[in-house]
Amino acid sequence: AGRARVAWAVAAGLGALFVALVVGAPLLKAGGFGAAAGSVYGAFTLLCHQMDERSFHVAGFKLAVCARCFGLYVGVLLGALLYPLARPPARRDLPARGWLIAAAVPTSVDFALGFFGLWENTHASRFLTASLLGGVVAFYLVPGAVDLALTSRKYLFGRNRNFQPELSNLLPTEG
Repeated sequence: AGRARVAWAVAAGLGALFVALVVGAPLLKAGGFGAAAGSVYGAFTLLCHQMDERSFHVAGFKLAVCARCFGLYVGVLLGALLYPLARPPARRDLPARGWLIAAAVPTSVDFALGFFGLWENTHASRFLTASLLGGVVAFYLVPGAVDLALTSRKYLFGRNRNFQPELSNLLPTEG
């Protein structure tokens, strides 16, 4: 249970780091640390379009990602932090895949309606629908981190090339 809690804490910590970097970029830029801010913006350009008109702003500068991506990261952070209230951290099985699909529906609908001009989505709609998806995604990421932490190092780094991983722990459960 100790390693499982550490894995959960690492997953939550990585979520917090992502959110801090996203919010920190404009604060760095406003504080005169343009090179550091540029590094953060540059790293996140690999993950997000960073369109100014689709981003929240802090201290007069856009966040390092758009409102939808920020919602995903905040959702993952909140989901990871709340994970132990819903499931024991040592659980390695995944929730049923239907939960992930259901959580993606609001974001998909918000995107599609905006794309086809049927609805003018807003920063709030992008952020909130993606936050829901991110919160659910955390319930798939945390068990993966726990499984990685609890898997014997022999199986991860050993020389046994014939090893076949046990997939029963990685497959979703029903319910």
